[in-house]
Formats: sequence, C-alpha cells, structure tokens
Amino acid sequence: MVNVGPNAVHECIYCRRSFVEREFTREHVLSRAFGTFADAPTLLNMVCGDCNQFFGDHLETRVARGAFEGLLRYQRGAKAPSQETLRFRYVEFTLPEGSAWAGVRLNLSWRDGKLVVDLISQVAFFDHATSQWVHFSDIEIEADALPKSTTLDMKSARIYGRSAEDRDRLLALLNRRGISFGRLDNIYAPEGLFQGGDIEVEVTFTINKGIRRCMAKYAFNFLALVCGAAFVLERDFDTTRRFIRDGETPEYDLVRERFEPILRDDSATRRQTSGHLLTVSWAASGVDLVGQVSLFNSVTYSVSLTRHYSGVWRPVRAGLHFNLRDRKVEPLQAVSNLLFL
Repeated sequence: MVNVGPNAVHECIYCRRSFVEREFTREHVLSRAFGTFADAPTLLNMVCGDCNQFFGDHLETRVARGAFEGLLRYQRGAKAPSQETLRFRYVEFTLPEGSAWAGVRLNLSWRDGKLVVDLISQVAFFDHATSQWVHFSDIEIEADALPKSTTLDMKSARIYGRSAEDRDRLLALLNRRGISFGRLDNIYAPEGLFQGGDIEVEVTFTINKGIRRCMAKYAFNFLALVCGAAFVLERDFDTTRRFIRDGETPEYDLVRERFEPILRDDSATRRQTSGHLLTVSWAASGVDLVGQVSLFNSVTYSVSLTRHYSGVWRPVRAGLHFNLRDRKVEPLQAVSNLLFL
C-alpha cells in the first residue's frame, strides 16, 4: 500500500474502502451549515467522496433544514435564511392552552431580519373524546390525511385562513372529500398576533433516527480528529460506523438525547454560550468511549462510540467550543475550567 505522494492509498473511516488520495474530500468535523468558523477542524484523507456526498444529501441537509437545530441556526444568527417562508419537517409550532386559539398551528417566516409567526391554513374539528379541537393543515387535507375517527365532529368545524379566498379554498378542499358543515364558528385572532409583537408559542419537535445518525457522525468525526484514522478504523468501532453509514441499529441505544448541559457550571435555565460543543472521553468504566454533541448548547446527544474497548488503551479526553460570537473554534477549557459532567 502506498502511503505518501499523489498515489497514496487511504482507507475511508466510514465505508472502509481503500482509495487513492484524490478520491478523498476534506471533511468538516462539524457541518458548515451550522456556521463558518476560523480554523474550523477538518479531516484529511479520512472520508471518501462517496461517503461525504451521502452524508450531505441524506443526513446533514435534513437536519439543517428540518430539525430543531435547523431552527436554532436562524434564531442564533449562524445562518441567514434564503427565503421568507421556513418549513421544518420535524418541528411544529402551536398556540398554547389558555385561549380559544389553543392548538392552532403556525409557521415561521423570516421578515425584516427576524423570525415571525404566520398562520397556516387549517381546519379544526372538535374531538368529543378529549374535549379539544384537533387541527389539520391544508397540506394534510390535500394528502387525504384526515382520520376516520368517530370521535371527531365532522359536521362542525373552525376554518383558519388569512383571507376570504383562503377560507373558500379550504371549504372546497373539504367538500371534494365529502365534508360539509351545518355551521362554522367565528373565531377572531388574538390582538397583536400578526402585528409583529411578541407572542408565546409552543414548540414541539421530533428527534428521529436520521437526526441521531447525524449527531453520531459529528461525534465520530471528532474522535477521528483527536485520535487519528488508525484508531477509529479498529473493529471496536464497527457498530458505530455501520449505524452512521448504513443505518444499522444495534440492540442498545447508541445515541441518547437529554436537555442537561455538558458544562458543569451551566444549568437548565442558564447557559454560558450559545455555541456548539463537542466532547469525547472514557466513561467511568474505562472501556466505554463516549462522545457528546450539543449544537447551540441546547439538546445534548450522548453517543456510545464503542463499548468494552478491546484495543490498547490510551488517554482520551478532549472538547471543542465553536464560538458563534467570535466565529472561532476553541479548546473547551476556554469556556469552563470544569470540563465535563
């Protein structure tokens, strides 16, 4: 195997195939979708072009554009939106309990340099089983996603639209599906809802397998940066490798999420930084290697990089802070003298 020069051959740390150097691309430890940083760490000759393309198309883009962390990159100023209407596949915004509009679904828009809420065209039916209004967007109605529930009162509804034309369009959609009404409730928007003022919004988001695979990739990238390709190519890391690259799920929870902070001197309500945090260290057992990823110092993902490590033990304890304010990457000690939980 040639190890130097333009014909050097390297093994990809994800698919484990060997290629000459030109088949490898520079891999950012953390995707640039979550901000650009001076001296951002990269992996050289470790991730082949095929794997890099796969991750961009099937993992990172979906997280950046659809997950809760995708919302935070706009809210925290890591990236400016390229369009006014923002849709996040795994995030839902509703008005909280306490008003006649409780449960109404909203959408985010980027207007005049800030995030604002917009009304989604929707219809609500009263559910006699829960004594609550259940809301369905126009997109769901068009997709025939209305349930065949016997507890929904399909003869009485609330129609939410931004105009009379919008209301008529919703009525036509329902009528084509055999739904018509004996009456419609008149519901008026809460004062100031769409006049640019502050309003309390309930946010519900989903963390699925694709998001967990992406976070595991960031943790594995960081381990490769800290320990090198030869270390992460050991067979002890094959379970994590297959989960990230192929979606092969082990019998244990390889990725777990929590809302507890990584830094000791943070709390549930007070965080020192809104930047990204990456850590890797041995667990208390001394044979389990754990990575942690927290984008925007929000949700913390704990990644079991390997369990019951069988190779030659080495000290592994490192962390990085991606400082959004200064756009610099710093050792985590610069954020907290008490490094880990």
